[in-house]
Amino acid sequence: MYRPSLPPRSIAAGQPERHAFWFPLPPHPVAVEQSNQLSEIALAAWNMRERLATVRLIAAELVENAMQVSDAVDITLSRRDGAVLIEVWDTSETSPDRQAARTDGRSLPAVKAHSDGWGWKLHDDGGRTVWAVVGDRDASADAVTSPRGVRT
Repeated sequence: MYRPSLPPRSIAAGQPERHAFWFPLPPHPVAVEQSNQLSEIALAAWNMRERLATVRLIAAELVENAMQVSDAVDITLSRRDGAVLIEVWDTSETSPDRQAARTDGRSLPAVKAHSDGWGWKLHDDGGRTVWAVVGDRDASADAVTSPRGVRT
């Protein structure tokens, strides 16, 4: 469900409310489907349906990875300058495994391949956010994701 404000741990905090959707996900396999539904709602609201398949794929991968290490997962989708920022927060305080792919060949390598940039950030109050940007290939991911403390 849409929340009018973002949790303070989001790297998109401070954006106008109409540009962001946030949803806490349950520690259950239905979380991936809920991230798909939130992606559909957000991209329809922003009239960006042409990016839906890519956003859904990346959001599902980030949520699936978060569910492997955490029983609390939040997803935030935000829009800036024609790009979509996908953020998935979980309680882990370890770096994401950049090389590991599940048996289906997907995971963070798929996120890297389909996004315009991705990275992660540890939070002082606990947990981490793994993020990815989907936008125009010639758009600068740095312009969308320039918060301090973000690792790529």
